[in-house]
Amino acid sequence: MLTCLLLLAVLPAAAAETLTLEEARKALLAANPQAQAAAGDLETARLRVTAARAGLYPSLSASASYTRSGTQGYEPGDSYSYGFNGSQPLFSPSVPASVRSASAAHRAARAAYDRTASRLVYELKAAFADLLNAGESVKLSEETLKRRGENLELIRLKYEAGRENKAALLETEAALKTAQWQHERYRKNQRQLARRLNRLLGRPPQTPAPELRLPATPEPPEDFSVFEGRLREHYALRAARAAADSSRAALDTAGSAVLPEASANGSYRWSGTDWPEKRSGWSLGASLSLPLFAGGRLSANLNAARSSLSSSEAGLKNASDEVYLNAEDSFLAWREARAYLDVAKSSLDAAQARAWLVRKQYLAGQASYFEWRNVEEQFIAEQNQYLSAGRGLAVSHAAFAQAIGE
Repeated sequence: MLTCLLLLAVLPAAAAETLTLEEARKALLAANPQAQAAAGDLETARLRVTAARAGLYPSLSASASYTRSGTQGYEPGDSYSYGFNGSQPLFSPSVPASVRSASAAHRAARAAYDRTASRLVYELKAAFADLLNAGESVKLSEETLKRRGENLELIRLKYEAGRENKAALLETEAALKTAQWQHERYRKNQRQLARRLNRLLGRPPQTPAPELRLPATPEPPEDFSVFEGRLREHYALRAARAAADSSRAALDTAGSAVLPEASANGSYRWSGTDWPEKRSGWSLGASLSLPLFAGGRLSANLNAARSSLSSSEAGLKNASDEVYLNAEDSFLAWREARAYLDVAKSSLDAAQARAWLVRKQYLAGQASYFEWRNVEEQFIAEQNQYLSAGRGLAVSHAAFAQAIGE
């Protein structure tokens, strides 16, 4: 068995197609409902930035009215008016603050989308590692079934020849039936994992699971410091920075509420009782407003915004520490999984050699049935343990990639 067994193995020939990891990632983000929801939130935030920026530009509107009225004993009369109105903010600090707040919300939505994408890609890698492990377990179970059947025939011959007891025969039969039950369990687990992978990719659950060409797990470096540069753009840090920027924009908004606001406006209108009417009027002007008394509302909002900013800055520092610690813990777990794979490989080789030797000794009458049985059980356990170690290495590397924001 090779070191990269779980990463380079393929599924049975029933699979409909083969995907690279990047192709599977694109299919996942395009079809998965969670990714679609996050993409919708991101688009909403982008449009809100556009809407906020519109407050910096002039606005123009058209209006029209028509009225028919009368008095008893007189003919009814008509009146109408129509025209255009325009305005332009001259001094309004709250508008730029709203733009900055919307931009911060957009960056937060981008970070949230990246968080969802990173989690889903991790789930994709983990699901496929589980599916590969299940496929190899089924193959190993088939080999175990074959070996258990051969062992039963051997014990039966010895029992019929009077060289083995009935307890050994019954125990070997039970071991074969147990192997058959485990084989069915492995097949059930493989099918369930295939449905899980299809669901993750947004495919019908009854379709064959696609094959996935995963790159071999790289060797972990000795020092975690080579990855520290990537952490600055981690989605958790970007979300925390966006929250701090949003709090600063809220503070600017609260502070601008005590400042005057000025705008220019103009209109041109036609009105009268006949159509068309030549009478028209126009107006140009500016307005200025300054709050004088608001019952403490403005100062309370300002203090609340300052408190919120202090809280978000503390949250940014906490997020920075958590990102670093989680990434380093995942790095150490990756190195541990890689080292354990070597241990599992060595143990498997030793168990295989021991099982071969004790089988020969048992056939030659130099070892007891119980010694041979125990060695067989240990060999099967080491085979499964090696498969689990390979799966653990693939999942630990996927968890590390998620921890550094990929």
